[in-house]
Amino acid sequence: MRWAALGALLPTRRDLLVVELGCGLGAFGARLASTYARYAGVEPDAASAAVARERVAPWAGLVVPSVADLPAGEAGLLCAFEVLEHLPDDAGELRRWCRLAAPGALVVLSVPAEPRRFGPWDEKVGHLRRYSRETVAELFRAAGVEPVRVVHYGYPFGYALEAARNAVARRHADEVRGVPVNRRTESSGRQRQARSAAMGALRAGVSRPFLAWQGRHPDRGPGIVALGRVTGDA
Repeated sequence: MRWAALGALLPTRRDLLVVELGCGLGAFGARLASTYARYAGVEPDAASAAVARERVAPWAGLVVPSVADLPAGEAGLLCAFEVLEHLPDDAGELRRWCRLAAPGALVVLSVPAEPRRFGPWDEKVGHLRRYSRETVAELFRAAGVEPVRVVHYGYPFGYALEAARNAVARRHADEVRGVPVNRRTESSGRQRQARSAAMGALRAGVSRPFLAWQGRHPDRGPGIVALGRVTGDA
């Protein structure tokens, strides 16, 4: 469901360098690498990066451990999917990422929505916060990004999925008690992303019947997708 929502925001222009921050296992990275001229993913977790590197290799995609390994001012599209909620200084980090952007580059991101729903699953996977549409727009502006579109996704199926995840997290609460947030964050991409194209296709098939509902309710759902344009005014 997230990819369907993101797909409506991604640019149709294909001759771009795409940089994905926190690419995890490369589930979205493979789709981006197959669509755009050049792809570079940033993933500090070595185990996840190894999987991502294999998945983007057919399109000569690159996966590096740090934004410092990439040139400034060249990316036409910056992506960060379920990343900012893990970072203590989300606005500062987004501002630093934007140094990679060419003038007028686009930023597409996804984050968990509705702060009042912060729960056991958020704790388990190292989330520090959830967002509203207003706080996402404020985050963009603080980083020198003009908000273009900020909408919810995941209605109604995402709420049921979230309830199931919270139930699992409650049963396994002892496993993460005392584990530092950064350690929980490192494993979160491996827990949430599909490990293969076949698994990704299965997930897409299960969620397809709910896409029409999602499109009719852009103000509801446990996730947010957002599009912005880099202005450099931060």
